[in-house]
Amino acid sequence: MTALLGPLWAIASMTLLEARRRKVFTILLLFGLALMSSILFFPAVEVEARLRLIEIWALRASAIFTAIVGLFLAGFSLPQDFEQKRIYLIVTKPVSKPVVFLGRYLGYALLLAVFIGSMGAVTTTFLRTVKLFSGGKFPPLVAYPRLQAGSFAFPGGDALEGGPASAAVEFGPDRALVWTFPDLRRSDFGDTVRMQARLIFGAKGDPYRASGTVDIKVIGPSGASHKTQVSMNTNEEREFEFPGSLLGDRGALRVEFRGADGDGIIAAAPDWLILYEKSMLFELAFARGLLLVLLQSMIVLSITLMASTFLSAPLSILLGILLYLVGSIHGYVREGSRDIDRSLAEIHLSKDKKVETPENLPLGLLKFSTQTSKIVLAAVPDFAHFDFSVWVLKDQAVSWREIGIAGSRAWIPIVVMIALGTLVMAFKDFDR
Repeated sequence: MTALLGPLWAIASMTLLEARRRKVFTILLLFGLALMSSILFFPAVEVEARLRLIEIWALRASAIFTAIVGLFLAGFSLPQDFEQKRIYLIVTKPVSKPVVFLGRYLGYALLLAVFIGSMGAVTTTFLRTVKLFSGGKFPPLVAYPRLQAGSFAFPGGDALEGGPASAAVEFGPDRALVWTFPDLRRSDFGDTVRMQARLIFGAKGDPYRASGTVDIKVIGPSGASHKTQVSMNTNEEREFEFPGSLLGDRGALRVEFRGADGDGIIAAAPDWLILYEKSMLFELAFARGLLLVLLQSMIVLSITLMASTFLSAPLSILLGILLYLVGSIHGYVREGSRDIDRSLAEIHLSKDKKVETPENLPLGLLKFSTQTSKIVLAAVPDFAHFDFSVWVLKDQAVSWREIGIAGSRAWIPIVVMIALGTLVMAFKDFDR
């Protein structure tokens, strides 16, 4: 193992040194200028909106600049080694060709981590500075960790399949949607605790019901309870509060939702009720969120570096750009593919053979495009899973669980691309 780690770290260190000599860290100055350019929009927005403007501006710039660094450095790295014959000098030493590829990848991954960490430090420093000079109207820099229930039950209800909700209950005192949060610590919460719920409403004989009223009962570990009644709309994310004194020093919390409408039906899923803890340090929460940006960047890096083992630099970079674009518009492509599938199904069921296709395109072309889209979507991860702005706009901190889920979506394409690149390097002939 030591014999492998030594050459691997040597290649990675050389990669970082080359990046520094190429003065790629000057891109941080461009990032800083891009961030400061948000000041130009301050007169056009309220003080309260400036926080969101800076956060989104910084996150978008971080993702773009990191992708640029990864694309161009990884795209030119190995092709230049081949063209300038540097690879001959490296492989004549006790370093195998696959180790060269792995060392390059490790070096660039570390470089991206440094880049993202630096941009995060610049962003949070800028936010603190703006807050200092904006006065009390500037919103507080907060990030609330969220807890999901340990268990979900639906006494008197029915399990659902094939939809977003997993269980539904009708009106009745013995019928409820029940979430249980185990082993809560009182010190993690303030005097008032916030919860956020989402429900789907229905009614007997009324398939179009999209709102309703629910009775909510929060029961602490001592048996003390807090009751409230809330009117909601289907899929509305609604917050409510209860006294923190219900929690005690340590114990479980039980939350029951019952339909308050005589003909009502309510449905939900286990993760549709969340509990907010005290706000954590904003810089720490922002750093967690930037881990999502790093995972996304490593996906782009892996395919670009893999492609550079057998393609020219421009083609490798182009392939990486295409991956980045497809991952960024993954949701739109998916919805478009579904629309085409629905149109094809309607045409197939129609007895009228002259039914027009969308945009009057040939039927064969539509079938080819939707099948191609499905293949591409299956191969390319949806970058929406790595979008930190979803949480930062709601003052929510990314949990380690959510980072783990994003990592599980990222590691497969990363490992596959690294394995392919290593395999190509192992069999690559440098004599030609």
